Amino acid sequence: MDAGSNNFANGDYQYIPSTQYGPSDYDTTHAFKLYAVYSPTIFRGNKGWVEKIAGGWTVSGILNAHSGFPWTPLTNNACDAVYQGSCGGGGNGSLRPVAYLGGAGTSSSTDTFKQPNGNFPNGGLAYFVPATVTVGPSFEDIVAGVASPGPIPPPPGIGRNSFRGPRYFGVDATLSKSFGFPEMRVLGAGAKLEIRANFFNVFNKLNLSNPQVDINNPNFGTAQDALGGRTIEMQARFSF
Repeated sequence: MDAGSNNFANGDYQYIPSTQYGPSDYDTTHAFKLYAVYSPTIFRGNKGWVEKIAGGWTVSGILNAHSGFPWTPLTNNACDAVYQGSCGGGGNGSLRPVAYLGGAGTSSSTDTFKQPNGNFPNGGLAYFVPATVTVGPSFEDIVAGVASPGPIPPPPGIGRNSFRGPRYFGVDATLSKSFGFPEMRVLGAGAKLEIRANFFNVFNKLNLSNPQVDINNPNFGTAQDALGGRTIEMQARFSF
């Protein structure tokens, strides 16, 4: 839990700082990791050149699965009502809805976030009451004393990071083979050449991210991005 998950976090409702406290941007309700390393000795009892050439294999892998990261529905393009035009910087570029009407789904599956509106099949405005603002006078008029600041926006009716995005599942693996060299005067007894293949997302699993958060957007609730597909990286390393 925190009030901002990075050093430059700018709250969406600065008038009541306590409304920012909620699940961290990196919080996961459930997380599972499994690691494994297998380095067989092919010719047991043989420490000579046969094992150095035929042996030296290592297979390792990491399975990583977790539930979705939290996210916050917003009413975008709602300029700060106190100072006209202060949508960036210290002003409010976005506001949280003033109420959640209920009825949304809770699935974190990839198929859900691929379909239009995800867990909100009727569109964002069917589930939330947007924040409405009255744009006040310009900053220049307020400084000049010819106008007073306008009313502040209404407080949010939902908590920060109160909904969950798509879950993640991935397996990374490494296959390596070491070739030992005979003992030499310059290289010593432990010289070897290692050939390695690193497999990221070895099963090419589709993992989605970044749901559309604007309740006015027709794609609200649909994932906008996907993480990387299968990637293979080759390496060679000589050590002595």
